[in-house]
Formats: sequence, structure tokens, C-alpha cells
Amino acid sequence: MPDLARLTGRLRKLELPAEPLRARPRNMDQIADVLQNRKRFPSPVRPQGANSSATRCAKVHGGTALDMSALNRILHLDRRTVTVEAGIRLRDLVRILADRNLELLATDDQLDRSVGGIVSSGSLFSSTAMDEPNLAASVCAIRLVTPRGRALNFNTEKPEMLQLLRQSYGLMGIVYSVTLRVRKQTLYTVRHGKMGFAELAKLVPQLANAKAGVKIYLLPFRNRAFIELRDASMAARPPRTAIWKLGDWLTNKLLPDLVHLLRRVPGRRLRDPLIDGFSEATQALVNTRLVDAGSNAMEQTGKFRRVGADARIQQSTWAFPARDFGAALYSYREYCQRHYKTQGFRCNLPAVVHRLRQDQHALLSPSFDGPAFALSIRTTVTAGWDDFLIDFAAIAAHFGGIPILNQTRGFTPAQATRAYGERLVKFKALRQQMDPQDRLLNQFLAEHIG
Repeated sequence: MPDLARLTGRLRKLELPAEPLRARPRNMDQIADVLQNRKRFPSPVRPQGANSSATRCAKVHGGTALDMSALNRILHLDRRTVTVEAGIRLRDLVRILADRNLELLATDDQLDRSVGGIVSSGSLFSSTAMDEPNLAASVCAIRLVTPRGRALNFNTEKPEMLQLLRQSYGLMGIVYSVTLRVRKQTLYTVRHGKMGFAELAKLVPQLANAKAGVKIYLLPFRNRAFIELRDASMAARPPRTAIWKLGDWLTNKLLPDLVHLLRRVPGRRLRDPLIDGFSEATQALVNTRLVDAGSNAMEQTGKFRRVGADARIQQSTWAFPARDFGAALYSYREYCQRHYKTQGFRCNLPAVVHRLRQDQHALLSPSFDGPAFALSIRTTVTAGWDDFLIDFAAIAAHFGGIPILNQTRGFTPAQATRAYGERLVKFKALRQQMDPQDRLLNQFLAEHIG
């Protein structure tokens, strides 16, 4: 009979992921050196920015992790475009543009992400009619290093290549720099509303094609939805920076910290009303009384939306076609209540919904076929979180849920194939042409999209 302790030790060793080799390039030539030197830098090679992904799409098992943080320079800036290295953080870029009274045509909900990471993957943004649907859509040029180590430039003269490279998850090459369109800072006004899930479901068809940007906060245990509509407009008065900062602190610092502490309160009957009460009060204050005007640059003044290892908030996102989102809302609420009753787990933060305008700028855009609603489920409690997401994945798929490869935890390869259809087939074929030796393909992406 084998020694049990020895066998257990061997199994533990097998479970431990092999530590990747880490490289931190400082220029494009060093990126090329990494990709060309297969013996020194083993495959797969995966670029890493802020490590904001909710999935393992940037992780490597015994390969090479390419830390892009040293590539953080602005290479060119004028009144119409800005060219930056891929490792610059969105927060830093926005501040530099704001000092010149400029802003991006789209941003992202997570300020600490690298610009290269945002344009290479899914992102969330409540775009108005004057905005691009997301930051990737505003890309007008990309410079990247191919898996063979060759530097290539692509711009709007090759729209099909830009469509392939946007939101391509680092599978076509390592992005060195991107050129984004910018504009003079433009104001919007903010309108707010509060309603139940049934009323919200009836409004979904109107919200799907609204010119306003749409953002919604959901409290399934209170049957409450707080809607924020952003209308492109020269606001009656300038937006107030202090108010935006206060709203950021309330929703992304105070509320998560407070409800996380409340998990220690014994007894559901006392703990749950406290959590829901604080959540509803915070949303009511921020979404109905504080913010009434802003701009893309203004929204990015916050400093509490952290990502990566230091982030308190865990998040997973499914996109739903607009035609199915009303029904998905009901099922989400029922699922939360049923799962809590049977399994004892519930998310302690409101879910956030972004309306995604139709976007065909990227082949793997989740809203390629029409407007969609991205439901981001959030919590600070991790025990039971993965089981909750795995069970919800089956419900999401039933309502046409579209997984976002870097932001959706618990989806299956079959769900990705069904959601993206022929576009994924085309993407896989082109990826294999660009990278026939799978230099950039890690285990997660190989399993989920091939």
C-alpha cells in the first residue's frame, strides 16, 4: 500500500502552478527579443497590465509573463489623437488629457487598467450618442509585435485588421502602442430614477436604443433598481469635482468596507437588513441627490475603483442581448433569492448594469449583433462566490448570455461558441494563421476558444 503522506505530497505538487518567468520590457525591441527567444522565454507569453481580469486569460503556467508596466509613455499628443504605450494606466492618461482640456471618446469603469489591456479586451462604459461604445472603438492605429517577433503597424487604411486586433485578448500579437481619438472636454447632464424590477423590465426596449448613456444599480433583495441616464448636453452649470469624488468614495470605498465588516454580524435577520439598508441609502444619495452633471474626464477623477490583487470588490460580468435582458432580470433576482435560501451565499453589493451600444469595431465585441446590457455581479465575500457564478452561468446561457473572456467567471467553451458563433470561428482561424505555434495561447484561452 503506497505511503499516504507521500502520495498526498505528490498530488499537492501537481496542483501547484509552475511559476512563470517574468520579463519587463522597456521598448519594442525587448518585446521582440522575448518572442524570438523561445529557449530563454518559454511559451506561452502573455502580456500583463494591471492584472484586472476576473478570469485566467492573462495567466501562464510555466510560461512567460510579460509585465507591460514600464511601457507607460505618451508618444504623441495633439488636439485630435493621442498615441501611448500599452502599459500606461487609464487614470494617468485621463489626468494628462484633462490638464489640456481634452478627454477620451470613451473610458472604462476600472481606472487602474492599462490602456493596452482595455483596448485588447472587453470593457464597460455607459456611452452616450456622442461617445464611442468603448475605448477599443476609438483606436485608429495599433503598433504590435507579432508572435514571430516582427513589428507591424495597422491604421484605418486597414479596417479589417483593426477590427481583428481590437478586443483580441493579446492573441494576435503583443500591443506596443495605440493611437486613440480625443476631443475637447464635453459635458453631460445626469438624470436619475428609482423603480422595481418589473417596471425596469418594461423599460428595457426603450433603454436599449436610448441616446443617453445608461447605468443601473440592482438590489435584488429589495426589488430596487436605480437608473442613471447621461445625456450629451452643455450642462446648466459646470460639474463639481468634489461631488464626483464624494460619490466615488461612498460607492467604491465606504459601502464595500462597511458591508464587508457587517458579514461578522451574527444572524441573517439582523445582518441582511443592515446590508441592504446601507446599500439602498448609498445608491439613493449618490444617484438622486448628488451628481447632476459631468464629463468623461470628470468621471475618471475617482481613486477608489481598484483592480488587481489589492481590490476588495470581486466582479463577474455577463452581457445579454437587449431583447432578452428583461426576462434575464427576473431570473437574476429569483436566482439570488433561491441560491441564498438553499446555499446560504449572497452578494453583499449591488449589481451594476451598463447598456452597451451596438459595436462592430471589434470581431469579438459582445454587442456586435445589437445593443446589449452587461450585468456585473459584485461582492466582497469570496466564500461561496465561485459556486454562485458557476450556477448562474447556466441561467445566463438560457437567456442568450454572452461571456466576456476577461470578465466572466464560470462560463464554458460551449457557451462561448454559442454566443459568438461564426465570428469566433473566423477569429480562431485568423489566430492560427498569425500564431501557428501557439506562442501566445495560454491554457485558459486554449480551453475556452481554441
